Amino acid sequence: MLLPETEIDYFEDIVEYAVKIVKSTKGVKYYHFKKDYVLASSVKMHLLIIGEAAKNISTETKDKLPYIPWKRMTGLRNKLAHDYGEMLTEIIWLTAQNSIPELLKELNKIAQLKEYIKQARKMY
Repeated sequence: MLLPETEIDYFEDIVEYAVKIVKSTKGVKYYHFKKDYVLASSVKMHLLIIGEAAKNISTETKDKLPYIPWKRMTGLRNKLAHDYGEMLTEIIWLTAQNSIPELLKELNKIAQLKEYIKQARKMY
């Protein structure tokens, strides 16, 4: 499937910030993540950006890529934007550790993103 030109920037944002999350949390334990306000805030912001970019992908494109967790991405964005508290830190952590690497694996199935993902992993 070819991505619409008007949506490529949104996909690139999703990839860029997903890679940043993976790289910034690699080797970090939950205890340290929870205590590191700057890191936790950074990951939260990256997840917000991913969710915002996902909101801008058309329904037609989303329907053609059902293996991408669109509703989870936008739902998490809404939760992060409006909720606060200790539970959010755990949700952010679990998403960073489990869902984001899986998301990158799924995005890598899109031919137009393979090279971008490869370059992003080198840059960030």
